[in-house]
Amino acid sequence: MSHSHQLVSLAFSVLLLSSCAAPSRQFPTVAPGQLFEGGYINVKAPNSQGWRMAESSTTGMAFGKAGRAQGETLAAQLLMFELQPTQTSEQFVALMKEGLQKDTDPNRFDIIESSSDYASERGYPCVRHHALVSDKAAQTSPATKEQLLLETRALYCRHPVRTNTGFAAIYSHRGRSRYPSLAEEAQDFIQGIQVPSRKP
Repeated sequence: MSHSHQLVSLAFSVLLLSSCAAPSRQFPTVAPGQLFEGGYINVKAPNSQGWRMAESSTTGMAFGKAGRAQGETLAAQLLMFELQPTQTSEQFVALMKEGLQKDTDPNRFDIIESSSDYASERGYPCVRHHALVSDKAAQTSPATKEQLLLETRALYCRHPVRTNTGFAAIYSHRGRSRYPSLAEEAQDFIQGIQVPSRKP
């Protein structure tokens, strides 16, 4: 399964944002809930102030925002990736778990909590994923690394039209302590990532 892992790619995007001396020149701000429409997927920016576009490419889109505390960051991301066929919901969950496990560096991340469950509410195969890990090499400035908590809530789905591909909506927080609003904000962002309506 060839997709970047959420932890690594998010950590990288947010690192770019948080360690940049002049983010306004390199990372444009986005309006709360700003809609980015595409033929494959529609993406809404997180629905609050202060977010910047950290990445936009053929493989996804990433938004980042500095938190109140030193080294604290929030990230929201869409990833797109190729996906091999599966026959059952159990196989789909197993495939997602395998990809997540393969791409997590055990030398950097200690897993504290992790769950992956099938989600059927969209009418196409999805897996709801939650992880709380200790990031032992979080770059909090160009010259500083610390151990911080990284918590992620995500939805991994098979695209209902281009079924050999998948996408993930991922929302995460990194800081010295957990972020109380994570579940609510993650759900709001994930709801804003939708496959465009198919015309009859």
